[in-house]
Amino acid sequence: MRHPFYKFFFAAAIMLSLIGVRPSWTLEGTEYQVKGAMMINFIKFVQWPEPADGAAGNAADALRPQTITIGIAGASEFESTLDRIHGRQVGEKTIIIRRIRSLDQISACQVVYVGASAAHQSYPILRQVAGTPVLSIGEDEDFLHLGGIIRLYTEKGHVRFEINQRAARQAGLKLSAKLLEVAAVVY
Repeated sequence: MRHPFYKFFFAAAIMLSLIGVRPSWTLEGTEYQVKGAMMINFIKFVQWPEPADGAAGNAADALRPQTITIGIAGASEFESTLDRIHGRQVGEKTIIIRRIRSLDQISACQVVYVGASAAHQSYPILRQVAGTPVLSIGEDEDFLHLGGIIRLYTEKGHVRFEINQRAARQAGLKLSAKLLEVAAVVY
């Protein structure tokens, strides 16, 4: 039988390792440093589909570094954290941060983050990425009901997350069982 704090310890250890802190079973940092670390962690536990056009086997593609582009809508609170995330390696992939100023910029992103200050844009953004392999992460209370995949929220001073597994399947994304296990709620 697992200890009741198993989920917290697992999530805290992973998040702390991502922001360069050794696990001490306490989560430190600003709310947006923690959210940034969680976003990086989510990428590790999501499997994107292979390109349908066979580009994965193309020799020219093999020479280019693989990237994960994270599009950020709103979230001006993230500015200093974004600078530390940009250029980081997640496995063999390099993280690229792009600030979303218009919906047509979303097509180049594998991850889209909709901050609280852009909550009014959640529906148009989610409509734009519907059915495409884009991991959508947001803070709006209705984010999952609008079709988002992961919602971050703060509860009693701790950052938590919920997952809309149906939306992930519709996007063609496979979420790791480990990620699902540490989510506060899975729909």
